[in-house]
Amino acid sequence: MRTLYLHIGFHKTGSSSLQLALKHYAEQLKTTGFEFLSLGKKGNSSAAVEVFKRSGRVFFRLNQHLDMLLASSTGESTIVSAEHLCFLHMHRDIEQVYAVCSKYFDDIRVVMYLRRQDLQAVSFKKQSARGCVSNMSSSSKLFGHSEGAFPRLDENIKIYYDYFAKLQLWERVFGRTSLTIREFSSETLRGGDIVSDFSMFLGRDLVIPPCRVNEGIGRKQFLLTHKLLELGVAESEIKKLKPVMVSDKTVLKPSRSAAVDFFMQFKQSNQLLNDHYLQHGSGLAFNGDFSSYPERGNDRLCLQDLAAWVPELFAAGLQAPEGLRDTLLIGRIRTLLMEGVIDVALAGELEGLAQCLTPTAHIAQVREPWYRLIKGRKRSGR
Repeated sequence: MRTLYLHIGFHKTGSSSLQLALKHYAEQLKTTGFEFLSLGKKGNSSAAVEVFKRSGRVFFRLNQHLDMLLASSTGESTIVSAEHLCFLHMHRDIEQVYAVCSKYFDDIRVVMYLRRQDLQAVSFKKQSARGCVSNMSSSSKLFGHSEGAFPRLDENIKIYYDYFAKLQLWERVFGRTSLTIREFSSETLRGGDIVSDFSMFLGRDLVIPPCRVNEGIGRKQFLLTHKLLELGVAESEIKKLKPVMVSDKTVLKPSRSAAVDFFMQFKQSNQLLNDHYLQHGSGLAFNGDFSSYPERGNDRLCLQDLAAWVPELFAAGLQAPEGLRDTLLIGRIRTLLMEGVIDVALAGELEGLAQCLTPTAHIAQVREPWYRLIKGRKRSGR
């Protein structure tokens, strides 16, 4: 009997920490009868799933890498961690995963950690602000770069956060007894972290040293990167600004009401999740405490931010920084007008100001190197 322990995510539930810990401890694992395999140098095997975007929809498919990885296995008990597997939401795709795994293993144990949707979304959208190119990372393809800590609720997001529907598919293919579903929170994880919790799940008195990977970013990098990517600013220009973005350590926080609203979009799915997989007293599978969020969030770009950051645009060596400045100002003015929080007279003045700035507002058309253009076409599926 050969056993495969397949960790499939979710994203932003400590997967990177778990993978790195398993990678560092791989030799010691062998002495206890476990083999850890990975496609990446840091223990991640998510390269087994391709993520691509076409006409506004995000698609996922299993490639040959998982088969190749499992074929190289020689152990009786093998561990693989690939959080991109949680993207899969079609029955045929999960059947394909099962077909590949069952070629080499008699017993397959699927492990998934789930995090409350609002908490996961803020963390995952922060990750998409680490890059300088739109649609390069999976989080960028899925979330986009709209304003605010939460993504716009489109069909892609609804599918991604319907935890219950995904678990139903995995259960139908692999069987209920093959699934282990755990909540990702410090209160519920055994030992207080995912590495300790996963070690206890494996058993055999394993004690794998925890490994913490800090992927957080500050408010400035989040707001400015998302805005620049939304506007279509060139990669080379954004790279010039990254050094001044990362220096800011202010924590980005959406408002409490926005967090509750986002979470409640998945109420029906979470009720079913609570009934079948992840029981909680709230009836919604997760803790209903939102007190960590402030009454008023800071996840929107404001004019005071621009006043502080504009000098850096001019000092960074950007092409036509004044055009970018005026574009950013117009964007903020338009947002204020759409929100309708100002009186009619002031609205008229702001509209006039936006019109004054319009002739000078533009994004410099920086000519990117040919290899970046080719990569961009591949990322967008063209």
